[in-house]
Amino acid sequence: MMKKIMSIILGILAVVTIAGFFFFRSLTHAETDLNKLDLKNLSGKQVVSAELLSKPLIINYWATWCAPCRQEFPEFQRVKEKLGDKINVVIISDESKSTIEKFKKNNTYTFDYLISDKKLNMKIRPVTVFYNRKGEAVKQLIGTTTEEEILKIVNSMK
Repeated sequence: MMKKIMSIILGILAVVTIAGFFFFRSLTHAETDLNKLDLKNLSGKQVVSAELLSKPLIINYWATWCAPCRQEFPEFQRVKEKLGDKINVVIISDESKSTIEKFKKNNTYTFDYLISDKKLNMKIRPVTVFYNRKGEAVKQLIGTTTEEEILKIVNSMK
């Protein structure tokens, strides 16, 4: 009898663990293959991934409704100011052009705003992905980050 109960409990735990893994992955998985992203700048020009890979690249997936996204933007701005043209910092949203333009008008951030024509496959934002010059995603962060953490990752990419 005890053996049967233990088998049932272990079976339930296994199912819950596997289901939890796939559920969490669906919440946090971002499409990180640059060639699969359909991106435009605010002028409407198509952006090709090769244009972004002339140097290490940081992409932050965000939304104007995401308070943690907006909260971490000063961190990205400081990184951009410290590293200058040694790195590309890009933020991507799947919101409308007018929504992004309104946000940009009300803020002084100097990174590139891009719009994804496809809905981003993520339920949690922000997601930050670091790419090497080959376009390979070398690190992905879920949630807010800091200037120190960004710089540490960028320095490890050299």
